[in-house]
Amino acid sequence: MTFQKTILQLAACSAIVYAQSASIGLGTNPDAQGATEEVTPGAGPNGSEDWLNSGMEADGWTAPFLSWDSLIKIDRKTFYANAGSACEQYDWAFQQAGDKHQIDPVFLAFIAMQESSCNADAGGPTPGLMQVACENYPDGQCTNDVAKNVDAGAAFLRNQLDSNNNNAIKVVGNYNGWFTAGDQTGLNGGRGLSLDYPCSDDGKAHGQPQNLDYLQQTLNGWFLGLNPYGDDNWLGQYHCSGDCGSGHVC
Repeated sequence: MTFQKTILQLAACSAIVYAQSASIGLGTNPDAQGATEEVTPGAGPNGSEDWLNSGMEADGWTAPFLSWDSLIKIDRKTFYANAGSACEQYDWAFQQAGDKHQIDPVFLAFIAMQESSCNADAGGPTPGLMQVACENYPDGQCTNDVAKNVDAGAAFLRNQLDSNNNNAIKVVGNYNGWFTAGDQTGLNGGRGLSLDYPCSDDGKAHGQPQNLDYLQQTLNGWFLGLNPYGDDNWLGQYHCSGDCGSGHVC
């Protein structure tokens, strides 16, 4: 753990005084390094954040392998009854796109909560529930039309799963714009995503600073029924704010 991360954690802890753990009762993923039964800011059943973010504090993110099919998750009914209640009204779209692209609809609901809090009217350059890049639509045009938006998000996930041997860590990271050296994006001097990249000149020139807690918030947050944007905002070790002021790294 770097000194910079330690300072970030101490600052976060000073502002959060309630419990920073949750018992899920689903066991641990035997294929995930650093996995813990209890979810904490830096770990959970689908692995530790240090492992999920492997390489980020060195030469760049390397995306360790974790099979999509091995992920520990809650079911759709449980998600809708709790942290994912805002998504239930769009269940028809998740089921439709899930069936088309052979993806469990609950994964689409998880991603929609992380990306837009399941707000179909969410704006930005990639609007709508899934916040997916425009090139993933058949006509290359972004829309917040629910059916088209969810279908585009599911199409992106299907493509990523097929291209990355079902590596859940790589697929979920790529959804948020994370990259490895092997992706040959040319970003970050040809390296993978690193701790110092989001607030570098190169990083700021290519959009909003990436959320370095994204994998922890999704795989050990929404996938397990926790709400990183609400009562469970203690999830993650970087506490990204979407800006580079006041000492934030993302």
